[in-house]
Amino acid sequence: MVSVRRVVPILLLAVTVPVWAQTTTSTTSTATTTTQKKTTKKAATTAPASTTTATTTSESSTTTSAAAATTTSSPAKKTTTKKAAAKTTKKAKATTAKKKEAAPAEKKPATKTAAKAPAKSTHPPRELHKVGDHWTPYNPPDPASYPPGSKTYTIKQGDTLWALGKQFYNNAYLWPQIWEANTWITDAHWIYPGDVLLIEGEIAQQATTGAAGTTGTTVAGGETATGQPGAQPGTGTALGAPSQFRYTTAADAVGGSAGPVALATEKDLYCYGYIGDPDEPLPNQVEEWEDIEVRYQPGAVRQEIDGSEGDLVFIDGGTSTGLAAGETYMVVVPRNLIPHPVTHEILGREYEYRGQIRILCADATESRAIVTQSCAEIPIGARLKPMPQIPIPLARIPNLPAFCDPASGKANGYLVAAQGGDFLEILGEGQLVQINLGRDDQVQPGEFLTVFRQTNLGRTERQVLGEIAVLTAESHTATARIVLMRRAMRIGDQVEVR
Repeated sequence: MVSVRRVVPILLLAVTVPVWAQTTTSTTSTATTTTQKKTTKKAATTAPASTTTATTTSESSTTTSAAAATTTSSPAKKTTTKKAAAKTTKKAKATTAKKKEAAPAEKKPATKTAAKAPAKSTHPPRELHKVGDHWTPYNPPDPASYPPGSKTYTIKQGDTLWALGKQFYNNAYLWPQIWEANTWITDAHWIYPGDVLLIEGEIAQQATTGAAGTTGTTVAGGETATGQPGAQPGTGTALGAPSQFRYTTAADAVGGSAGPVALATEKDLYCYGYIGDPDEPLPNQVEEWEDIEVRYQPGAVRQEIDGSEGDLVFIDGGTSTGLAAGETYMVVVPRNLIPHPVTHEILGREYEYRGQIRILCADATESRAIVTQSCAEIPIGARLKPMPQIPIPLARIPNLPAFCDPASGKANGYLVAAQGGDFLEILGEGQLVQINLGRDDQVQPGEFLTVFRQTNLGRTERQVLGEIAVLTAESHTATARIVLMRRAMRIGDQVEVR
């Protein structure tokens, strides 16, 4: 009979040995895994250039090796180790999948930037449709519907309205004339090859009709007023017969142009101004120059600190008052109130253009900007106005009315202001003036008005002084340029629509 005292220690030893071996193996595996993970994390921290996929693979391999060691040491933990390995593998695959999904997300900003780069001020039309043999976002009319004799042009790759204005009108600033003749182009920044432009329509017909319907007045030198050669003195005249040559007199309708011409320059439009509401709201203004300490004049009673092209400036006003970064604004200086020359009623306030400012950055109440163009000194307190798109009118200048031509009977007004101020006593050809007729009076850019004066030398007579061409129009005022002159003009002279 076996003694219980001898059997119990043997049984306890048999049970304790496997448990001890399992615990030791598990501890060793855990330590190995922890060490490998620390090594992997350290490697990842030291070398940030390594990819997530590579790090995950290393971690997976380490865990698998540890699992293999555990399996060898303890068959009892085989199932648990496989589950851990499976979880690690799934984790590696999930991490790799996330990396692949994240890759396109990193490329999206670059794609958007590349799409926006060519068009900083406007976006290209997105919806294109096929017209004939080309694609376009517009609905251009059939060229066969243009008036007979109209000049057309098919857009080619690389064309711009600016370049076409230079090509056809010899003045790139006349590109708005092409845009106005092709109103189906909704965004002048984007034109498409294959679309057909109307280059000359009514303007060309007007010039042709005017040249064909005018007999022309012969002037000294043997040319007519239309620019065509006239009869030379005595040419083809029999000896003793009356000469066919006719000299120009003060009674003739002279002047004008044979074809359409630009009625103004860019400077005329963007460096003069207009007559507007006396209390026109202009909340944004020039607050201070960036280099104010350089401009300060020690000892001066009045600090006249003005700026010009290229200067950096702080603007009192921001996004809450309508300013936007990247946009260009006109610099406007409010001037004197303009009275009617006869009734002395206030017509409005004269606003003078001083230059252009581009906003670089803006917050709610303040902005920073740079002066991109200056017509004259820009003072502190000058106002900002949204940049208007002003096309240069293109038209044929008519002849001056002849001495016996009657009045047109259309709207009459007055010269109420002129570039240079009220101190100018006489005005001549090329100067800019303001009149008290505007859009509401059926006066539009490109129209002509005759300037005349009522004389009272024994009898009241209408004396023709010259012609002015309207450049821009407000509600009841307009800016015009003197294009023909027979006599000197002055503020207070009357005007009449042709």
